[in-house]
Amino acid sequence: VAMVQNLMTEDNLPSYHREIAMNFGLDGAWGQWVNRWTAEENRHGIAMRDYLVVTRNCDPVELEELRVEQVTRGFSPGQNGQGDLFADKLFESVIYVSFQELATRVSHRNTGKACNDPIADQLLQRISGDENLHMIFYRDISAAGLDIAPNQAMEALHRVLRNVKMPGYTVPEFRRKAVIIAVGGVYDPRIHLDDVVMPVLKKWRIFEREDFTGEAAEMRDDLGKLVEELTETCENFVEAKQRRLDRDRKVSEKHAANHLLVPPSDT
Repeated sequence: VAMVQNLMTEDNLPSYHREIAMNFGLDGAWGQWVNRWTAEENRHGIAMRDYLVVTRNCDPVELEELRVEQVTRGFSPGQNGQGDLFADKLFESVIYVSFQELATRVSHRNTGKACNDPIADQLLQRISGDENLHMIFYRDISAAGLDIAPNQAMEALHRVLRNVKMPGYTVPEFRRKAVIIAVGGVYDPRIHLDDVVMPVLKKWRIFEREDFTGEAAEMRDDLGKLVEELTETCENFVEAKQRRLDRDRKVSEKHAANHLLVPPSDT
């Protein structure tokens, strides 16, 4: 489930290319970066699909139908109900992908570990390495922006974190798949907070800086509240996960007990 979900996220590359091309522009160095990034991202989907098809880990027809549905739906951060959330806003776009690329790296890496297959593990490790380099580029661009225009950067950061949705949420049956992935320990609220949100905020020294003023300073304080909210979400998830695991265990034990009670066949 995690690998197919990650593949579907990679497959929506046409939408991502459109978004960053609109926001960054295609002239000069930015245009060169957009096209290079697109070329590197494209091979991720190619490699993952080849693995799934060659190893017969999926139905290729169903996989293709899912890809067509996913790409037809497309993706834009504005689809989350906030209108044109990052449309034509370079600052917000760069900050958004700083978190998104890191989340993708973490998800790929944890999926590789969960596969219990050295080939899949090595493949996804290589892909996560690419995602990490992309993240560092965006994260460093954002860090420079924080130094140049701290208040403007904070406004963008606050808007992103308060409204963020990762690209995979447009995949059909996303909520059901997200629960499976979370319960399996591949990507859950604790991983999102500890391995994605907090490392970036610490790298940018968000809660240590003293160059935010006025409304931007209030937004920084609100991000502190957001971290507390995410922490509470993590605690609630742990409890819900344990209840689900206990329920599944009882069902399995009941099934096993019923199986033992069935008399052996005469044949």
